[in-house]
Amino acid sequence: MLRRLAAFPERHPLFVAALLAAGSVALADRSWLAASAAVLLVSAVSWGRGKRLRAVAWCCCGVIAVGSFHWREVDRERSGNDLRALGETVATGVAARDAEGDDHSWRVRVKLDAGPGAGASVWWQGHGEVPVAGARVRGKGWFRPLPEPRNPGEFDQGNHLRRQGIAAVFEAIGSGAEVKADGWAAWSARVRHGFRTGVTSGLDPDSETAKTIRAVVIGEYPQDGDELVASFRNSGTLHIFSVSGMHVAMVASIGWLALRRMGVSRRPAVAVLLVLVFGYTWITGNSPPAVRSAWMAGVFMGAFVWRRRPDLLSSLGGVLLAAMLWDGNLLFQPGVQLSYGVVAAIAIGTRWFHRWFAWIEAPDPFLPRDLMTPWQVRQLEARRWLARGLAASMAAFAGSTPLTVWHFGLLTPISVLATLLLAPLVFVLLGAALLAAAIHPFSPSAAACVNRGNAWVASGCNGVAACCASLPGASFNLRHHREPMLIVYDLDYGAGAAAFAPGDGSAVLMDCGDKFSFKSRVAPSLRKLGITPDSVVLTHPDGLHLGGASQVWKAFPIRQALLPVERSLSKTYQKWCREAPAKGIRIHQASNTQTVPLSDDATLEVLLAPDQTRFTRLADDRVAVYRLHWRGWRILFMSDAGTLTEKALMDSGRDLSADVIVAGRHDRDRSLGDGFVSRVGPSVIIASNEPFPPEERLDPAQTAYWRSLGIAVFDQAATGGVTLRPTKEGLEIQGFADRSKVLLGKPAGR
Repeated sequence: MLRRLAAFPERHPLFVAALLAAGSVALADRSWLAASAAVLLVSAVSWGRGKRLRAVAWCCCGVIAVGSFHWREVDRERSGNDLRALGETVATGVAARDAEGDDHSWRVRVKLDAGPGAGASVWWQGHGEVPVAGARVRGKGWFRPLPEPRNPGEFDQGNHLRRQGIAAVFEAIGSGAEVKADGWAAWSARVRHGFRTGVTSGLDPDSETAKTIRAVVIGEYPQDGDELVASFRNSGTLHIFSVSGMHVAMVASIGWLALRRMGVSRRPAVAVLLVLVFGYTWITGNSPPAVRSAWMAGVFMGAFVWRRRPDLLSSLGGVLLAAMLWDGNLLFQPGVQLSYGVVAAIAIGTRWFHRWFAWIEAPDPFLPRDLMTPWQVRQLEARRWLARGLAASMAAFAGSTPLTVWHFGLLTPISVLATLLLAPLVFVLLGAALLAAAIHPFSPSAAACVNRGNAWVASGCNGVAACCASLPGASFNLRHHREPMLIVYDLDYGAGAAAFAPGDGSAVLMDCGDKFSFKSRVAPSLRKLGITPDSVVLTHPDGLHLGGASQVWKAFPIRQALLPVERSLSKTYQKWCREAPAKGIRIHQASNTQTVPLSDDATLEVLLAPDQTRFTRLADDRVAVYRLHWRGWRILFMSDAGTLTEKALMDSGRDLSADVIVAGRHDRDRSLGDGFVSRVGPSVIIASNEPFPPEERLDPAQTAYWRSLGIAVFDQAATGGVTLRPTKEGLEIQGFADRSKVLLGKPAGR
């Protein structure tokens, strides 16, 4: 064993050099001193063992990787500071990829090519015509700092952009950006659009099968396909929805089979396969995983050209080393870690795991192959494929498990079997889709015929993923929330959402935000924290609080919902009323409910239900008001209620006292009037405050008045999301962004 380890650097020098460069970058992100010491120590050990050339090479790799990483970070910071100091300005640049979004709002990485900051990469947020890769973009706006997370468990988009070398966010204003795509950019966009059309022509573009084909072939994330995605996520096979190493290898294999049929020899075939692999990577959008895999395949297949024995670890090492020398920030992206980690595990572990399954392919010792029938030969080959497939799946599982647990808190033992079952189906699906795309320009009807057959393959993929995900012990979510808490989210444009998690596995969503914020902020936050809501309470039929309806019960196992009114003009609210019962969700109306018992000895009290008959009123005038009784504290949810609702509450003669008020802003009226606040007598007010639109802003004079009364105010423009936790000392209330904190003592005599 020790001899093998000692010989490992000799057999795979590029891989070891890549590991040293990656380790140096990882340490440099924490401490430059530690990184320098590590490089010198490893080099000194190699020098002491007489490997002086290797020691010099390793030292150079570590120093260059760390130096490049440091230079890029310094340059990015300098560019960001210079851009943010410009104020309102006109920016021009070139889109690096096709933009995400639509003409109402889109986002894309742009490399500035003129004016201050030329050469810097920025995250452009604009509207109007959607740019494609290579298009020139010009617009007026401001450069902003990279966003910081504002809610517990929220995805850190700022850090994600930082690792991609983004210096600042450009917020475009005015009638929209000027987008000009001509020449190569326009032609490329037409080709990619034609390819996308070709792989699903003849199918309903919104069907699950079409979404699956586009996800597998192009890497297009299925919109409104949470149930579909959940099946693949929980079966550990979500990686097939991203154009990555498996897809590139399959495309190369499909091409090689076709070239062999045509009698093309190996060396010329390699040149054709390289064009095919890089062409596929380009036509699917040049996603980072696909580009990495294409280069790895290029290095691997290049060994055939130079008449050398191909080595997967050396190919991986060469590409990883080049990546670390070019931009060490790549190391901190989960996709990069998974890509390289899984390939390394397959290269190192497949032979070892093959010992476990060697019995499957063992031939009959008393039956020579020459005496086997064709059926027996095919059976032996099938058993060999099964043994090798299981060994590779086990190695991939061993390599990916630590990373998926670390990044996503998900353990999927079923992935070994699911990957083995899905691999041949994906191979067929990919081959059929490429065939359909190739013949579509010449015969759309023939392409449609191929795609209709491919739809059956896609259905098979969906069925296998769903079946594997439903098996007992298929997956384990290792993030279990056990600490009682109430989270009040800070969302854009006045959207509202809160989550009450008693810590026993159940949870209640108090509003869900709008469709976008639920999908991009609320749902990821809940998953990261290990909170799984099974109930929903809605305050009023406003689209900024309804979560897109079906998105909510597709994302979480919602069993029941408390709705404020029976009728509304809101289409999204109508989906709650109409489609939720069809999904097995029990619907309760606030007008027929007085209290709702919750876990942790908590009770939700309905203080006011809106008038059911006046369904044409503004949504903010149809707010149901709830009060949460929790361990003696009272928390009043006013949502976007205005003067009319507050007056109705005061005229009701009910006790309105509460320790905490959670409030949004009425669209056209005043919220939290002085008389109402005096009647409630809160110790804390948690108030949303969004700069846009203007009616969602919190009046500073109102905030100052509350504070003059001795009320602690959590202005969410400063605090971000607010978390309430019961402790031994009382109720701890803390802002996520500014870490502000207030402690309410234990209630007495209630």
